[in-house]
Amino acid sequence: MRPARLLTLALALLPLAAGCRNDMREVRLDMTQVARLVRAYGSSAAAAAPPPRSVADLPPERLNDLGVMLERRGMLDRAEKHYRMAVARKPDFARAWVNLGNVLRQQKRDDEAADSYRRAMAADPALFEAVNNFADLCAGTGRFAEEARALLVPALEKHPPEESVGRDTLGKLLLRAGRYGEAAVAFQAAVDLCDPREKALLATMLDHLAQAHRALGDKDAARSAEIRAAALR
Repeated sequence: MRPARLLTLALALLPLAAGCRNDMREVRLDMTQVARLVRAYGSSAAAAAPPPRSVADLPPERLNDLGVMLERRGMLDRAEKHYRMAVARKPDFARAWVNLGNVLRQQKRDDEAADSYRRAMAADPALFEAVNNFADLCAGTGRFAEEARALLVPALEKHPPEESVGRDTLGKLLLRAGRYGEAAVAFQAAVDLCDPREKALLATMLDHLAQAHRALGDKDAARSAEIRAAALR
């Protein structure tokens, strides 16, 4: 298999954990109620069944929160349903659009995911997760990469707390574009900025750094990054 083909395969297999995260800020649901509702959804009832009245009456913000809970339990169809209910009631609900995009992406519905992220960016251009997750999707598919990079770079300057994850996403875009040296710099910045307590996230970023070094032909640097990643797992 040719090196270019190998790199394309490696890019497709890059872990997504460093790129896409669901937004659970401002969760204020009664957790006892949530647990009860989620257990009910875990029953043998058909996924297409309408949600209980107690759920259908929730405001958009709570529908989004419940969608996150369902997604974390692997109930993607039901999580999608709740995100769609949230944005139907509140079309400018950017965070719900981001979360909907994440669920669609997990289901390999990339075109729909890109549209959802675009809706999030239109609703709130300042929402970093919308820009970052769109860019992360583009890094995985190879589509709209230039647009994604043009959106991501200025977003990083405005959101320093998000810079570690964003630099990792930028590195993936650069790696996809064949700009291996710049990708290695971006991944190294992501590693340096990552909270060392987030071991799984840091290990993923080190895996990406190793990919860049291998693309550059620097086997020693790649091996060093891989060893650090393994030690964190």
